[in-house]
Amino acid sequence: MPCIALSVKRLRRLFGCALVFALTIVSMVTCISPPEVSDTSSSTEIIPSLVPPKPPPPEDWPNRWIQGIPCRPPCWEGIMPGQTAAAEAVEILAQSPVIATVEMTISPLIPEDGYVTWTWTGIEGGGQALFHAQAPAASIYLIEPYYPTSFRLGDVIQAYGEPSHIIARSYHGPDIGSGIFYDLRIVYRSQGFLLIDGGPNKPVLDADTRFERVVFFALSDEGLQAALAGAAAYPEWLNPWQGIKNFDFYCRDEAGEPCP
Repeated sequence: MPCIALSVKRLRRLFGCALVFALTIVSMVTCISPPEVSDTSSSTEIIPSLVPPKPPPPEDWPNRWIQGIPCRPPCWEGIMPGQTAAAEAVEILAQSPVIATVEMTISPLIPEDGYVTWTWTGIEGGGQALFHAQAPAASIYLIEPYYPTSFRLGDVIQAYGEPSHIIARSYHGPDIGSGIFYDLRIVYRSQGFLLIDGGPNKPVLDADTRFERVVFFALSDEGLQAALAGAAAYPEWLNPWQGIKNFDFYCRDEAGEPCP
């Protein structure tokens, strides 16, 4: 009965293949271990620390320094020129409600020059503070915030009294035919700050005169010279303050003559 024998052989072969397949499935299931459940009874969940953004300062925040908030000049936002170290200034400014970011850098071209720079909270712009990067103490000696607004001279005088000196001059522009430019600086020598204005239009000096820039400096000759910048090379430009008078009363040209 060859046909029956052949059928039996095929059945045995099919049965053997099925048995091998079943054993393979069982082996695979056995090798797959159930997921481990970690014991959280003693674990600590780590939550990233998020620093919330500072709320916008009040609208009159640029006048904080005139109001003596948080300190009076030459101190600015808790930094005292000539005393506060640069690294400490970074920490102080990071806590200020009007400053969003702050960093300390050193000039790649002039390693002696160090800068602490910052940005304002809620608006563009910022400012800088200068220090001698190679000095052991590396204290701030000049602070120049770039405010988004100007300051009225009468308000400054009301807060800090009369200035000590003034620079009022006219000069020809660097290019031929560029015309005459004017420089006006009101200096508070004992308080360690000065107001700066100038340009192609002759200033009108009165209580309503507005200044775009204010610079705070260390109460030393070095601090004053740094604040005066290029004008420090011409001490004759620095004249005693004699009260609010017309700009022409103080102004002198490049030859030392009254301004035209």
